[in-house]
Amino acid sequence: MRPATAADNEKLIAIEKTTPQGGQIQLVSERKDYFFRAKKFADPIFFVAEDEEEDMILGIMGVGPVLVQLDGKARRGGLVFDWRSNPLAQKGLPRHMLRLWQAVHREILRRELDFLFGYVKEDNERSMGIITRYGAQVVESKDFLTMPLHARFCRRPREVDKVSFTASPDEEQERKAVEAAFGSLDLFPDQKQREATGRERERYLFGKFSLRGSSVKVWDTTDEYTQRVLNIPRLFKLARPIVKAGSKLLPLPHIPELGEEIKVWQLFDLVLEDPADLDPLLERVRQAAVEKGIHYLVITLGAGDRGYEQVAKKAWVRPRYHLFALPLKDVPLPKPPTYFDVTYL
Repeated sequence: MRPATAADNEKLIAIEKTTPQGGQIQLVSERKDYFFRAKKFADPIFFVAEDEEEDMILGIMGVGPVLVQLDGKARRGGLVFDWRSNPLAQKGLPRHMLRLWQAVHREILRRELDFLFGYVKEDNERSMGIITRYGAQVVESKDFLTMPLHARFCRRPREVDKVSFTASPDEEQERKAVEAAFGSLDLFPDQKQREATGRERERYLFGKFSLRGSSVKVWDTTDEYTQRVLNIPRLFKLARPIVKAGSKLLPLPHIPELGEEIKVWQLFDLVLEDPADLDPLLERVRQAAVEKGIHYLVITLGAGDRGYEQVAKKAWVRPRYHLFALPLKDVPLPKPPTYFDVTYL
């Protein structure tokens, strides 16, 4: 077990390409820099398990130290990210993943973090088995509500025209607005850490869309991170020419080609003063996304989050991730609904 280095970049990118996500339509993630997620944190913990004889990386695990709110107090948490195994090295892998966890855990204790937390896909039984063995508990589930852009969200042009766009919201005003909307939630980030991580985080903010007292922001990492279609069902392949021709007359969904690059915008910090504002907001975002060649909008919400039911009705796909927490000191577990920080993506 050792810290990952820049020399590992190509190997780590290659491992990610062998771990597709999805069911019938499989997507594989592609990064230009595998460390782009780790760079969002000040002094991250990032380890690899390695077979030196085979010159092969067996597993990866990162933890990003963050200062977040927990039960009304600022606590030192550790976000577990990029925790995965190399599927090309299955022999003895569970043992290596457990040893990797143990090595990272020792470093976590050395840094005196208060608790760990992270998001694990609900079907990832191996990772859940390791962390629950150490006492972690699932405290909430979040759905990645995925919406295609083939059809309009709102057919009221006058309302859509009222939606304003700000590429660079005033930092102080935005800080106060976000705290007012989400500041009481567990896992809300403490603003004191912005100086250390703000530059890396703010570079991905596309902008803020607003309508009266409602608003939503867009996170754009497509220059660093995209997804490519690895497999699609035969029926979809046969239907694609028909759907493509029909889309000239009707708003039909886009069926991707094998090997096509898929671009996604992540929406976050959704504030709905009036439920009726959602459709115009989404439509204005959709129009901007189409201009930029984006294929899907995704927003991460749990059942207890405001706006979940409305957005869920528009989602065609909703992968579910479990939020786990592991207290390392005498601290409480996060209480749902928790704040989902888009910078963790």
